[in-house]
Amino acid sequence: MFAIALAIVGLVALALVWSGDWAYAALAKAAGGTSTTILVPRQPDGSRVEATANIDTWIGWHHAWASYVIGAAANPPIAYGTGPIFTSDEYAHMADVRSVFRGAETVAVLALGIVAFRLTRARGQRRATMLVRDASLAAAGIVLIVGIAAALAFDPLFLLFHEIFFPQGNFLFDPATSNLLRLYPEWYWQGITAGVGVSFIGLALIGAAASNMALGRAATYTRAA
Repeated sequence: MFAIALAIVGLVALALVWSGDWAYAALAKAAGGTSTTILVPRQPDGSRVEATANIDTWIGWHHAWASYVIGAAANPPIAYGTGPIFTSDEYAHMADVRSVFRGAETVAVLALGIVAFRLTRARGQRRATMLVRDASLAAAGIVLIVGIAAALAFDPLFLLFHEIFFPQGNFLFDPATSNLLRLYPEWYWQGITAGVGVSFIGLALIGAAASNMALGRAATYTRAA
């Protein structure tokens, strides 16, 4: 239970870190760039036309959406000059994404409480360091297994994730007419998944190694005494 709680806290925290503008810019650079055009409303009929878009444009929209999804902003990005740049279905889906992520944040807070309780209890029994080492290794193993599965079958797992958390089915958009898909193509989701997973495994292994070293020093002091 402690390992699962640790994984939840770490993954949600790292998802917040990787939602930053720096991550979007780095992933876009690694993927060879973003889409060069964006669909913008045209007056007076409201139809949308192609307009030039550069990386700063996409980072700006990503920043607005990320702030909305994680709860840092109350409202989504609404207008672009003459009207909404995203469709009503895209706004509805991102509202669902916000609800799911805010739920994940709540679960992470509860998981953090479990982590704190178990550490306090283990500290009283002088087992906190061992608990951190073992749980870090277990959590890293769990994330590694999930990461391998995602690497081997990313598309079906990505679709399964959406079918579970968005059963209303409003996550399917036409690539030719969706600004949301232009903003968040496949390379973004693959990169974010890899970034969060690798970061968590790396930090968990560092935590396990540091705990193991602390246990070694404690054993040495005990023998010397």
